[in-house]
Amino acid sequence: MPFPKQKIPSRFPLRLVLSGGLILVQMGILGGLAVWGAFRSPAAFALCWGGGLLLALTVAVREENSSYKAAWILAILGLPPLGALLWLTWGWRYPTPKRKKALLRAKAEKTLFFLPEAGELAELSAREPDLGVQAAYLLGVSGFGPMGQTAAEYCPLGEDQLAVMLRELPLARRFILLEYFILAPGEMWDSVLGILRRKAREGVEVRVIWDDLGCLQTLPGDTRKQLEEWGISTLVYNPLGPGLDPCLNYRDHRKLCIIDGRVGICGGINLADEYINKKRLHGHWKDTAIVLRGPGVWSLTRMFFQLWCSGGGGPIPDPERYQVPWPLDGPKAPPSVPGWVQPYCDSPLDRHQVAENAYLGLIGRAREYVWLTTPYLILDDPFLRALCTAAQSGVQVRVLCPRQGDRWFVHLVTRSYYPPLLAAGVEIWEYSPGFIHAKMAVCDGRAAIIGTANLDFRSLYLHHECAVALWGVPAVGEMVRDLEATLARSQRVTLDELAAEPWYKKLAAAVLRLFAPLM
Repeated sequence: MPFPKQKIPSRFPLRLVLSGGLILVQMGILGGLAVWGAFRSPAAFALCWGGGLLLALTVAVREENSSYKAAWILAILGLPPLGALLWLTWGWRYPTPKRKKALLRAKAEKTLFFLPEAGELAELSAREPDLGVQAAYLLGVSGFGPMGQTAAEYCPLGEDQLAVMLRELPLARRFILLEYFILAPGEMWDSVLGILRRKAREGVEVRVIWDDLGCLQTLPGDTRKQLEEWGISTLVYNPLGPGLDPCLNYRDHRKLCIIDGRVGICGGINLADEYINKKRLHGHWKDTAIVLRGPGVWSLTRMFFQLWCSGGGGPIPDPERYQVPWPLDGPKAPPSVPGWVQPYCDSPLDRHQVAENAYLGLIGRAREYVWLTTPYLILDDPFLRALCTAAQSGVQVRVLCPRQGDRWFVHLVTRSYYPPLLAAGVEIWEYSPGFIHAKMAVCDGRAAIIGTANLDFRSLYLHHECAVALWGVPAVGEMVRDLEATLARSQRVTLDELAAEPWYKKLAAAVLRLFAPLM
């Protein structure tokens, strides 16, 4: 039975307009009352400015990134009282008591999913001491250790990931777990959803998580009801509401597909047609993913259920059923799968900048080269300094960004970071055929990261993200060769090119960069 075509929602759905409008109205009322009172009474004026100053001081002493704090302090003091309201709504980077309580309850009730697992850290540390230090950090802050005997298949395009999903999903016998930032009706999502519907009818357990804001303009409003009727369990993460929610900016930006605990997929690819070049938005869309087969898939499974349990998805009666004994058949697999994989995740609900520090660790360990790809390059001072220091130390540092941005103002800010990098010897390349959405780093042909985190403040500080670190696996070489081929189709940026840009673009970039940490 063919899957029925869904009606694609309008670009500005009613709920987005109503919720966004009500939030703006509340801000306007509160801000208007504060301004009105300030002009009516000297005491109210002093209270308004004193409160803003106190809040700015509070932000200044918090354990935050200095660039992030500076941007918010500028907004708080420069736009009173609107800046204070914006910070309380979108700048707060710690969980509300309600969310913290839910997270602690989930950890207490589901220890199997939240219990740290060291994996094969000792073996990795013995063979590769410097990589072992990096792996130990990821284990310490995220709870996921390096896993051996796990095959890693590199997907250089969204079309390759879709082919894997269409091949593996019909083979599911026990469970299918999907978690994505964007799901959009079209060839990609409809083909996957048709399989999910069929497998649910066969008795396979199917669970799907999607981010509410990410899918607000793509999924029809009755999607959740329809999926539940088909026997598919769903969790809509952090639903957008009309109130001033301090956690509104916390989004689930992860992309995971787990099949029976034997196959796991992680990368930058959402389930929407632009990711497989069936819809051309910004030229050719270049994205990547990694497919795991082996014990490392259990780490991805744990990630999924950590968010499911803490995000309101309901209890999991039998967590043990999602564990897969490896090897699946016969004696222990021979050492034909070299290296280790280490999936890990990052959360805005703690004070660990896992995604950023993982990149910084890789950059600091580079001896010959480190290459990075990102659709957005909005860096804090430590990241900028790490790239410059590596280049000045003789390491070949290459950063690959899109030639054509998907948002003009973000692309303008991205290019504003080029001059200091170029001056330090960092090579900046831009993907000429279209838009590169891949989030990767490769180091000396022996280590790599591939995942969901962009090199910007939103991903590194405000989003749930995930990635897979690869230590000495053959897929690292495949990633290097693919990047070499991609660079051959890209254009190298020079200081002369940037100097020739019109003055008004430079001025706009300078102004926008003041608020870069808020983008």
